[in-house]
Amino acid sequence: MLKKINPNWNKSVISITILLSVVLSIFVLISPDSTSSMLSNTYGYLSNMFESIFIYGTFGLLIFLLILAFSKYGSFEVRLLNKPTYSMLSWCSMLFAAGIGATILYWATIEWAEYYNILKNNSSFNTSEVMLFSRAYPLFHWGFSAWAIYCLPVVAFGVAMTLNPNSNLTFSGILKPKNYYYKFLLDVLFIGAIICGAGVGLGLSFPLISSVISEVLVIERTIGLDIFTIVICSTIFGISAYIGVQNGIRRLSNINIILVLVFLLIIIALGPTKYIISNSSETLSFLMKNYVQMSLTTGTEISIDWSVFYLAWWLALAPMIGTFIVNISNNKSLRQIILGTIIVGSFGCMFCMLVLSNLSIHLYETGIINSPNIMESNLMPREELVVKTISSLNYSYILLLTFSVILIIFLCTTYDSATYVLASASMKDSSIESSKSLRVIFAILLVIQPTLLMYLNGVDSFKWIMVIFSIPLLFIYLLLIHSIIKNVYSTKRA
Repeated sequence: MLKKINPNWNKSVISITILLSVVLSIFVLISPDSTSSMLSNTYGYLSNMFESIFIYGTFGLLIFLLILAFSKYGSFEVRLLNKPTYSMLSWCSMLFAAGIGATILYWATIEWAEYYNILKNNSSFNTSEVMLFSRAYPLFHWGFSAWAIYCLPVVAFGVAMTLNPNSNLTFSGILKPKNYYYKFLLDVLFIGAIICGAGVGLGLSFPLISSVISEVLVIERTIGLDIFTIVICSTIFGISAYIGVQNGIRRLSNINIILVLVFLLIIIALGPTKYIISNSSETLSFLMKNYVQMSLTTGTEISIDWSVFYLAWWLALAPMIGTFIVNISNNKSLRQIILGTIIVGSFGCMFCMLVLSNLSIHLYETGIINSPNIMESNLMPREELVVKTISSLNYSYILLLTFSVILIIFLCTTYDSATYVLASASMKDSSIESSKSLRVIFAILLVIQPTLLMYLNGVDSFKWIMVIFSIPLLFIYLLLIHSIIKNVYSTKRA
């Protein structure tokens, strides 16, 4: 059968993708609760063991990329065969929409409360410092260092594909190992991270979107509504994946960035305007003053339970996001790619965090919605708390309707990107455009699997598998750094 398929398809990558998806799902769904507990304990052990590498290594990566950007090598221009060149506006919109997804608006509203509950009993901080760190940590975890993790594979793939246009768009295609088993392992890690990232993202995003639609339509959230939500989202990103980057993902991304900006500006106008602006300024100033300290802090509850988890999460998602960004970065210099990815991604996330976090904090301080207590006492699901926070404003119906559209488009652009990456990686040559039929196949695969996981309580297990995947990726990243140094140095020397 495989002999009859498109000769440009990489049968090995396609087979690994399908088989790995099936194997991981069976492993998780045999006993979801016990599997989740086992994987959680495994991650806890590994996070303690590798905490210093995650914390110090990520900060070192940020420094490395900034040095590269401002060095003479920063002018190296990525040139990709048969790839379109996008304007900076479209490029920025697509990289942000692909790199974030619906989860940014979810965590921007409530993440501060997680840190507040941890820090409020810490005797070394006064009340003011507890709130400042609670506001600053979400910005830190979604900021410069995190986007540096996404950026590294973009640079490594971009340089390698410019020098060798026929490279396959996977770790093995870029690093070119001669040993078959090493090559197979690299492909498994690359594809496994993408599958788990997509599974977790969809599993977390669907309940939030369904909760928002439930509030907008004033109906109870049921399995039927969840299925309706999944069908709508799947239809949109299936069509977009079929159309491709130029007419699908690009247009959705441009539309969504405008919607997000309008949505946040309306919240500032309708909400506690002066409070949001003044506290945003104070939080940014506090973050910049304490950024190095926060980047190098180890051994605390936040650093182990949150910083390492987030860094591992970003690392596991980086193969998917990095591969997509490099595909849209034709004729961009390394300086543009590095500074654009880190600055646009970071400040886009920070803007979302500052507006929604400060709205939630104002509601807490005025006694309207006590988010820390609700989360600590598990009084309602987090997605319902997000909806309740936005519903506290005037014109809540219009805001929630806009919010639901933004969430759906964010989800679709992210998983369009995952579909596009898997389809591109499944071609024998990176210069060959992925076929529409292959994109549709992966679009279906990426929907069915997380849907089953969501209803059979397997999302948590996939979450832990995803971050466990990040451990070997630490070492692959070292190889990518070596590849970048070797390639740009040899190019300039020649």
